[in-house]
Amino acid sequence: MLFVMGVGLSKNIGSILVLRFFAGFFASPVMAIAGGTISDVWEVEMTGVAMSSFCLAPFAGPVLGPIIGGFAMVHKDWAWTQWIQLFFSGFILPFVVILPETYKPAIMRKRAKQRGITIEKPKFTPLQMLKLLFVITVARPLEMFVMEPIVIVLSLYTSLVFSILFGFFEAYPVIFRGIYLMDGDISGLTFLGIGVGLLISTVIYIYIDRTIYFPKNADGTRGKRDEKGNIIPSSPEAMLLPAKIGAPLLPIALFWQAWTAKSSVHWMAPIAAGAPFGMSLMLIFYSVLLYFTYSYPPIILASALAANNLARYILASVFPLFTVQMYQNLGVDWASSLFGFIAIAMMPIPWIFTKYGPYLRKASKFNKQAAASAAAPSTANDAESIAELELSRTLSYR
Repeated sequence: MLFVMGVGLSKNIGSILVLRFFAGFFASPVMAIAGGTISDVWEVEMTGVAMSSFCLAPFAGPVLGPIIGGFAMVHKDWAWTQWIQLFFSGFILPFVVILPETYKPAIMRKRAKQRGITIEKPKFTPLQMLKLLFVITVARPLEMFVMEPIVIVLSLYTSLVFSILFGFFEAYPVIFRGIYLMDGDISGLTFLGIGVGLLISTVIYIYIDRTIYFPKNADGTRGKRDEKGNIIPSSPEAMLLPAKIGAPLLPIALFWQAWTAKSSVHWMAPIAAGAPFGMSLMLIFYSVLLYFTYSYPPIILASALAANNLARYILASVFPLFTVQMYQNLGVDWASSLFGFIAIAMMPIPWIFTKYGPYLRKASKFNKQAAASAAAPSTANDAESIAELELSRTLSYR
């Protein structure tokens, strides 16, 4: 909040860039711990519903941002984009402060300390912990992104959709201000089409979660269970169902927008194309998140998710740099169609992983390493393995 305030008070672009960096740096932990907090608070059969609301928020932000920011810029000035962020942050801050600890090992350590129980824990130097953190958050994610087919393909797929959304920040003004001559504040409302799609896709996912992944049993419980009442997890490939709905919607939305964004066609047509785009964005993202969760053990999952996040945000940061030039040189029709053709090429991915996913997971060297470590960890590395597992669980969504 302090760095956001600093941005609003800045007088030059250098100050803005530096303060924006630190604002993002200190805001980032919520993306790392919110998913884990949700899985700590909710029972496993309800985690999907709670997680869908959490996943909706980061995607709804880019949709609401141009709307709120557009009106703020026109009727106030650019600094009000920062003051509005402060208002929202200030409203949420008390709830963050009073939120109790949910991480189970931390709770148990606190209870043991209150009861005078001494817990023996691995002794690590700061250098060893730094090395461990580097391996999980940097080295292994980069290695998985280069060597793991599941991570490479699915990360690129989600990165494409995410990047197109960020590219629309520049493309929508070209379309709705350039073609339909909308004012700056009104043109931001065109993102509501994508917002409607995000909401619809969340409802669709919750329906799938409640009826297919965790159906209600006769005794009131949810999910398939064994004779002891333990939940039988679904196969990772079953988690690809939302992506199979979203994959065809992506090229449909892009071609729809491409060939209706003309002065001879009402402006509602390209806005309405945002709805299937928003649906595809969320449904594909849900599937990839779930597929990773069910495909890798916790000790590997954090790295797989880190690789996915790295690819998504790097590509998303690049797209706005060339989107305006691309739409101006190719025209709206062929620029959006180019994205559409790429989406068609990637559309079979959910079905390919449905068929070959089990083989790829079995052949994964990372899963083999995790299985070998769990089966017979060496005595010298026991403490490090335990620490890595705990750190991985902290960094993972599940």
